[in-house]
Amino acid sequence: MDAKGKGSKCACQGEDAKDIIQSFTIFDILWRSMVIVGENMLNAGLARAVENFAAVMLPLTEKDLELEWIWKDHGEEGIRFGFFVTIQELRQLAVELASLRTPPTSAQRILGQYHAQYMDVQAAVFGLSTETAERAPAEGEWPIPRIYAHMLGADIGFSAVVRYALDKHRAGLWTPERMSDEEQMAIIGLTEEEYDLLMGSPLEELLAFHRDFHHRILAEFSSITDAELELPSTFWEETRFPIRHRLHRFESHMIQHTVQIDKTLVAIHWPPTETKRLIRYLFAALAEVTLNLIGAEGLEEKCSKLTEVIASRTAEIEKIIRHINREKTAE
Repeated sequence: MDAKGKGSKCACQGEDAKDIIQSFTIFDILWRSMVIVGENMLNAGLARAVENFAAVMLPLTEKDLELEWIWKDHGEEGIRFGFFVTIQELRQLAVELASLRTPPTSAQRILGQYHAQYMDVQAAVFGLSTETAERAPAEGEWPIPRIYAHMLGADIGFSAVVRYALDKHRAGLWTPERMSDEEQMAIIGLTEEEYDLLMGSPLEELLAFHRDFHHRILAEFSSITDAELELPSTFWEETRFPIRHRLHRFESHMIQHTVQIDKTLVAIHWPPTETKRLIRYLFAALAEVTLNLIGAEGLEEKCSKLTEVIASRTAEIEKIIRHINREKTAE
């Protein structure tokens, strides 16, 4: 299936519409580096610290992970233990935030589930080079950028449907008719040429665009009420599914194609190393922190202490690695 819903092989026919980017243009976002941290991201400082930690650890071999590193009373498990300490600290912070905030609404819980899956796919492709990403697993099968463009296009389509339904219901003007091309273009904010450029972009540019767009989804839809979740919406199907269904589709569709990405990575001889497996757990722990900030106010400052701790730990481990590398070079 291409990014506009043509020739679908998956059960999401027609779900790849266009997006709701109003204040950003494609050229503001597309050419940024491949990172998980965006300007609109909740707890951006902590996310940046976690990503930097992951980037330092990513190239390490299993033997490298055994390099001596001491944390409090733990000194026998090497640098590898830095992962476990950091993951535990993120989990502890998530529990603390959950205890301090007002209970999340149903919409916020759904968005949290979606965010967890979004972070899982970011972990899956973390560190993947443009050259490697372009390899097709077999003749006629999609390379990673094509799969990712499909996922991004679906997120864009789901978002347009939800926004259109919400706007119409809130104005008392909803009908079961599909949005017209004119209405769709008014929502999207991109020309056909810009959208096509996005869908054909290299992986790092798709990731950069999705990063900002994803966090706009979290911010915009976190205010949806329980009553609004039950309101009908119109997409390509005959069934007028409630908005609740549309929000859940973000996660379920992404799971479907995360599995496809995992299989493709193995097929192109880029299977997960131990560090990649640990980074997946690391990003999952970070995701839990973020989902406890969705729709909450005044809690982001609670992340600042751990941000400093992780940044300091990263510098400490990086120093150890540089020292070992210098010794190897001297030999």
